[in-house]
Amino acid sequence: MQLIFYTREKTAIQSNWFNSYRWKPALAAVGLIKPLDLDAKGRRWKKSRDKTMLALRHLYASMMINGGVDVYTLADRLGHADPAFTLRKCVHRVVGAGSKIRNAVRSACTRVA
Repeated sequence: MQLIFYTREKTAIQSNWFNSYRWKPALAAVGLIKPLDLDAKGRRWKKSRDKTMLALRHLYASMMINGGVDVYTLADRLGHADPAFTLRKCVHRVVGAGSKIRNAVRSACTRVA
């Protein structure tokens, strides 16, 4: 697996560091989150599990499944040994999934008839 974000030493960046010093400042710059007191010690950003790089990774996984990528390929891309883990932990419901099911059933029934 190839790293997208890495240190000068070509090792993985710690997600907490990346979220606090790169990702959340970028989100604040475009007005998606508000900073707390930047001069105070401790946490600098309002708590938000949905505004982390992990949330972006989950969005990517959900979009890939919705786009038709099979779970085995996706699990491999995400670095998971078990595709069931990918489905349990990373993939979330996608808007419009119900109509995809209806279309698939309709298509399958049309071919049989």
